[in-house]
Amino acid sequence: MPLDSSVSYPASPDTVLAVLTDEQFLRDRAAALDAQVQEVTVSGSATTTRLSAPTAGIPPVFARFVGSSVAVVERSTWTPDGEGGHRSPLDVQSEVFGREVRVTGERRLRPEAGGTRATVTGDVRVDAPLVGRQAENAVRELMTVVLRKEDELIRARLA
Repeated sequence: MPLDSSVSYPASPDTVLAVLTDEQFLRDRAAALDAQVQEVTVSGSATTTRLSAPTAGIPPVFARFVGSSVAVVERSTWTPDGEGGHRSPLDVQSEVFGREVRVTGERRLRPEAGGTRATVTGDVRVDAPLVGRQAENAVRELMTVVLRKEDELIRARLA
């Protein structure tokens, strides 16, 4: 199931990248999502965040299978894109009852007049026969919530 998001910020790609790779920002983002941080690792422009994320708000058909939280691992490795911006593979993983839930794709920070255009494009896959498509839609909706919260926090940091 495709994932596509785009927002603009009144700051340079380097400034936005500095926010996205700041350990406290990653912890604040987790807190805004009511997730418990298990580990945050920042090494230059590479980050790994391990969370225990609440499942509140997921469709009832899935809630009984996943419990009150799921373990999530998100990895980013930002590199220059050669056009004044940055890119990173999008890699978010979870496992629910032995079934892989994965969001893959690309994140980009591109310069634009007055700031930065941040885009997230990717694909949501849930390895679950019969309910996979429904589960993918639910995961995509959750990723939209995550990106919206991230956007709010970035804007607050840049203000």
